[in-house]
Amino acid sequence: MSVEEYFAADYAEARNRFLAACETAGAVVETFRNPNSGPEGGPLFTDVARIGDENAENILLAISATHGVEGFFGSGCQVGWLREERWRDLPDGTAAVLVHAINPYGFAWVRRVNEDNIDINRNFVDFAGIPENPDYAGLADILLPDTWSESSVRDMTTQIDDFIEANGEKAYRAAVVGGQRTHPQGLFYGGREPCWSNRTISEITKRYLSQAKRLAVLDFHTGLGPYAYAELICRHAPGSADLARARSWYGDSVTSPQSGESDSPPIEGNLRMAFVDLLPGTEVTSIAVEMGTLPSDQVLLSLIGDNWLHLRGDVDSEQGRSIKQAIRDAFFPDKPDWNGPAFSRSMEIMSDAVSGLNG
Repeated sequence: MSVEEYFAADYAEARNRFLAACETAGAVVETFRNPNSGPEGGPLFTDVARIGDENAENILLAISATHGVEGFFGSGCQVGWLREERWRDLPDGTAAVLVHAINPYGFAWVRRVNEDNIDINRNFVDFAGIPENPDYAGLADILLPDTWSESSVRDMTTQIDDFIEANGEKAYRAAVVGGQRTHPQGLFYGGREPCWSNRTISEITKRYLSQAKRLAVLDFHTGLGPYAYAELICRHAPGSADLARARSWYGDSVTSPQSGESDSPPIEGNLRMAFVDLLPGTEVTSIAVEMGTLPSDQVLLSLIGDNWLHLRGDVDSEQGRSIKQAIRDAFFPDKPDWNGPAFSRSMEIMSDAVSGLNG
């Protein structure tokens, strides 16, 4: 199969390709059904595949669709890894667990958020002491215009530029992208309680990861950074042995948001870092494979438009289809000059993870 055949046109096709690849490889699959439905009323699932040594203490965990629409890429990487039989390179004592579409609602609806408008990568927090983001309140109305047109987008952009001029680009990204918990209909909403995907991750951890002595987490993302370049975002603490280990495995492409090295601001409630708390005593090395796509302002505008569409627009209208195409393009360009290099780099990273686990 060519690289292009690993990537699917929609969630249903992606799931079918993943399950078929699992069957061919002989991977054991368990399914978790999300209580919601897709655009055509179809069912939604998170599928978990395990392959490798049954008694493995070294485990590679690869996750797709944490941010739903980004699942087009992550799913393709999982399918390709299976189809190319890279699992045969797993040494004795090592297994791989592939979590396909942890946010199936967002994947199916071509959204970054889940069924509750929650960014699940902001949902893994201690809800007894939820971090707040008061700066978002001053931007909330600006980011949700009454209408979506050239003039309204132009006016919104002008107001955003005014905020940036007064406060700086870093403050703007921290206020918006950093996550907020006060506006359930807003952007990057982290939620006030564990969402379905959060609870499902806890169950997956109990069933598949509890025996791990060493765990390598790869969470596939898109939409941040240069076109087809993989930034490996590591949120282990600066100066920690965990961050040093990640850099020894993956090299110079590892960045630390807390040290100001990343295009991503520090955030609270990160999914991949939840495994540090879920698996005390396990050596966890967590990375986001962040594959760059389009310029950041274009990516963020696609998210603002999609949020407006689902709150105030018509998904089935011509305008709705245009907005959906924009967010899809922002997170999955689906062009040979992106698909090929992005996939190849991801296979290198997965191989590096296996080597690191056994180093």
